[in-house]
Parts: sequence; C-alpha cells; structure tokens
Amino acid sequence: MKKCILVCAVALLGFTQASAQDYERGIFNHLGANLSVGTEGISIGVAAPCTDYLEFGLGINFFPGIKVKEDANVSGIPAGYGYSNKIKITGSMSRTTFDFKTSVYPFGNKSSFFIAAGLSFGGKELFDLSGQYEDWGRLSPIEKEIVRNSIELDKYQLYLDDNGRASGDLRANAVRPYVGLGFGRLVPKNRVGFRFELGCQFMGHMKLYQNDQESSIDETFKDNDSEWSKLIDKLTVYPVLKFTLTGRIL
Repeated sequence: MKKCILVCAVALLGFTQASAQDYERGIFNHLGANLSVGTEGISIGVAAPCTDYLEFGLGINFFPGIKVKEDANVSGIPAGYGYSNKIKITGSMSRTTFDFKTSVYPFGNKSSFFIAAGLSFGGKELFDLSGQYEDWGRLSPIEKEIVRNSIELDKYQLYLDDNGRASGDLRANAVRPYVGLGFGRLVPKNRVGFRFELGCQFMGHMKLYQNDQESSIDETFKDNDSEWSKLIDKLTVYPVLKFTLTGRIL
C-alpha cells in the first residue's frame, strides 16, 4: 500500500513538473479558474493569458450582508419638549457584482508583478436604509408635520412616513472603473498558484434616494461629524484587497 502511494505521488509530481516545463503562454491557449476572498466578498472567476505580458479575467463577487448603525439628527424638535433629537438609522449592505480586468505584466515571464485595470458592474444601490423615530407616538399632529421633514443625513433630508419610519437607499455609479497592482498570475505556470491584489474602485459620490427619487438637498445640514455624513460625503473610492487561490484547467 505504501509503495502504491509513493508511486502515485512520484507520478503526480512528475506530471506537474512536466506540465510546468511544457507550459507556454500564447494567445488564449490556456484557461484558469480562481477563488478569492477579500473586501469585495467571496469571488470566483475564469481567466486566460495573452502572451507573457497580458491576462484577461472575468469574475463574480458575492458580498455577504452587513449592517451599519448610526444616529442621524432630527432638527425640528423644539427645545425643552423632552423629545429625542436623534434617530437610529440602520444601513444594510448585501450585493453581487461582476468584473472584467486586464492584468499587465511589464516584466513578462521574469516576474509575476502586475498592474490591473478594468470595470466592476453592479447595482446602483449600496445600502438599504431604515429607521424608526421612537418618540413619534408622543408628538402632536402639528409636531409630527414639523419633524416629518427634518431628518438630517449629511446634506440630504430623510422623510418620515405616517408611522414615524424612515426608509431609503444610498446609490453610487452602477459601472465603476478599477485599478490595482499585486503579485501572482490568474493562470499559473503550475497547476495551482496564489495571487495577492491591492486596488480600488471609483464609485463616485453617493446619493440618497427615497421612493426611487433623489432626496432633497439642504446644504445647511452638512453634519460632517456623524459616520453617515463621512460615508456619504467622503467615500467615493472603494478599497479592494484580495487573496486568490488560482488554478490552471487547460
């Protein structure tokens, strides 16, 4: 039994070495598959080389659901009434994106260092927002009309419905340019390899929507101290960090 296992191991090693020795990168003459984990979620993809200097890859990314909770200001609360001037807003994020990337290897077969560029495709909606104003039931009808339009989310107004509930979504560009760099090939010389990648997606400025309409803007709000304001106003680039297990199929 031990001899059989040893013979199989030696044969597999010899096959892998022969496969690597015979490997030559032509124009789409090989096919690779990869599995990644990183800030884009869990990713799977396929790739093909185009000489020693180029690789083309297609991928799909599954981002698991996460939630972000942060208070927003309620500016219409009269002083001294004993009502809360905050509302807890919960943002839920779960999405699937696709990407097309070209990896350029400036040193050819002498190095696995690469520079990547491409596009990421996904839905415009990044966060689904929801919140309930806890003191809504204590307000008089007149006070409710005042408070209804006074939720501050950065420079946007977030409106309450008849039950004191706020809902909406944050949106960015559906097509996001990408640039990055790293080490490793999506179609490795051996049957199995590894790749590390660091880059960023350019999302553009996020906008707040309610009932599929962009919310009203009031520049006097601009609450730059809250986490939601920092997210909406400043997060225009999404960082990408990926660790990838690569394999060569053909």
